[in-house]
Amino acid sequence: MRGWREISLRIPKEYLEIVSNALIEKGASGIEEIEEEENLSLLKAYFPVNEKNRRVGESLKKYFKSLKAVLPQFPSVEIKTDFIEEKDWSEGWKKYFKPIRVGSKLVVFPPWTRVRLRKGEIPILITPGMGFGTGTHSTTQLCMMALMRRIKREVSVLDVGTGSGILSIVAARLGAKEVWGMDIDEEALELARENVKQNDVSKIVHIRKGGIGRIKKEFDLVVANVDFKTLWRIRNPLVNRLKSKGILILSGILRAEEKKLRDHYLKINSLDYLEGKRDKEWVCLTFEKK
Repeated sequence: MRGWREISLRIPKEYLEIVSNALIEKGASGIEEIEEEENLSLLKAYFPVNEKNRRVGESLKKYFKSLKAVLPQFPSVEIKTDFIEEKDWSEGWKKYFKPIRVGSKLVVFPPWTRVRLRKGEIPILITPGMGFGTGTHSTTQLCMMALMRRIKREVSVLDVGTGSGILSIVAARLGAKEVWGMDIDEEALELARENVKQNDVSKIVHIRKGGIGRIKKEFDLVVANVDFKTLWRIRNPLVNRLKSKGILILSGILRAEEKKLRDHYLKINSLDYLEGKRDKEWVCLTFEKK
């Protein structure tokens, strides 16, 4: 049976960063934050159902116990585990995936809704998939905003870890002449191709399977919205795929990880740091190749 393991826990907002980081480190493919009270949030993390994640609940209990030993003020956390079938998840999305406006130009919405666009707005149709970007998460929106600031017409773009294909589609709709969306997940690739087709950008966006190591071409702009560990590991391949004066956009980074990752990328002395934008506990970093 295909589906996802949902881990739910309520925590004070002051611990959102550290707990979100722990969930990602333990393999969460996506995290949803729901504000419930002024100082309390409900976190829902989604883990692929496999042998590796079978005991994730117990692993989290041990983590919180060790955390409380270091931070005695850290509260007791109740962990709830549920299983979500892929079909149930998809139907559930239709109930609450509503149109989202990002910046002054972009409107993201699912194909089963109708949206009245304002003058100058660009529609982005996205069919959601489990664990893949729909435009609701802070990291996706930070990357979309960065693309709006940095994309010039006729540039080439590489989207590493494309997921639903949303950033590749945004790049194309903003004027890129050629976009490659890369992923290693078969479900992501299938979903991305569907989304590219329904946005009528198939002649611009090319969805390809594989990691960045398989690419030899250089691009004017590279965007990677993945996770800290992956960004740390693929630093050199990412930078090597950039043309001179090319733009590098990175997200999937928590505020607590920002300085460490920024310094890691600046150590190779071929990048200039342009800016860091933040939303909630998440960060998006932008560099330019010398």
